[in-house]
Amino acid sequence: MKNADKVIVVTSVAAVFAVVLDAIMFVQHGQSLAAPHVWVRLLVFVVLAAIVNGLALVKMRFCGYATILVNLYFAIASLATFQTVNDRVSFSGVLIQGLSIIGILVGCAGIYYGIKQRAEYTQARIKKLEEQAKK
Repeated sequence: MKNADKVIVVTSVAAVFAVVLDAIMFVQHGQSLAAPHVWVRLLVFVVLAAIVNGLALVKMRFCGYATILVNLYFAIASLATFQTVNDRVSFSGVLIQGLSIIGILVGCAGIYYGIKQRAEYTQARIKKLEEQAKK
């Protein structure tokens, strides 16, 4: 599997974890999921994932940086869920904490693949410049 495919998969999974965990936190803290500000925040996760996936497909110059920043955001969102969960020792609390840890790890994997994506772009650019210098 190419790195761009890994970026797409990992970013999409991290976005799903971030959306689900954020929705759970809104419910736990007494906010209605029907509120407009809730949907705006959840939509931000989806839009960011779509942007990163699109950039990964076209391999633009700053796609590695975007991947790193967006997956860092998803990992931080999962960390925030881990820190603010109510009833930590209940079954649902432990389940949410477990999902949060998985979300953090998936976000970190996305950061790793973003760094790898940036390195691949830089290597391809250097190779292209070397070829141009030989001509």
